[in-house]
Amino acid sequence: MRSARFELCVFAAVLALSAAVHRTSLGGAQAGQSPPILAKRVASFSVRGVCLADTLLTLGQQEQVPLGIEYVDRDALEKPISHDFRNATIGEIVRALLGGTGGYTWRVRDGVLNIAHQSTAAPGNLLDRVLPDFEISKCSVGTASAALYFALYRDLHPEVTGYAGEFDPGNPDNVIGPLKLRNTPVRHVLNLLANGSKKRAWIVRVPPGHLDQLPPDGLWTIIEYENPPRHVAQWLLREIF
Repeated sequence: MRSARFELCVFAAVLALSAAVHRTSLGGAQAGQSPPILAKRVASFSVRGVCLADTLLTLGQQEQVPLGIEYVDRDALEKPISHDFRNATIGEIVRALLGGTGGYTWRVRDGVLNIAHQSTAAPGNLLDRVLPDFEISKCSVGTASAALYFALYRDLHPEVTGYAGEFDPGNPDNVIGPLKLRNTPVRHVLNLLANGSKKRAWIVRVPPGHLDQLPPDGLWTIIEYENPPRHVAQWLLREIF
């Protein structure tokens, strides 16, 4: 009887230890790990007279937070805003920047902070398009982005067998891959490009309501934090509107 009671106690202890380990694996960041994106605390972040798009990209660059921005309108590219944050989390900053602008949504997907709008949930959004196959060898992020564009174009136009044109391969030292994906949404691939060993952002380059179309110049652009272009919003404003 004692032996059976002892074995039962040991079994219960093993179950308790297993549950504790399971909770640890599913819970928040442990010692030595980075905190979840929205819970990451920022000592100081300030902007003066900067539009929303550039503010978000500046935050991403400063805190090395990978971003995916799938909605930009004129206000996001033109309207100047000013904010000061001290000892705030990324989630608190994003809520302050987006919560009062009407219609914006945000969530973390694939380790990337995706910023969207209620209107982008409409059917036909090409970022939701599932690619049956996407495969690249190790290459620059710019080359991977171009390969994704061609894969999407080929999926939309299977009758096309060749391509013509040029693309910016980006920084040759900023590489990703190899990747071999099956039945993967375009947004997921973009998030993988943003959340590599070096953090980056992707942002759409089409006006609201046009995410169901694939323009010749591309649906998105990749922003490399190591050497970002100046005045991204001004460039997008000229490209989009």
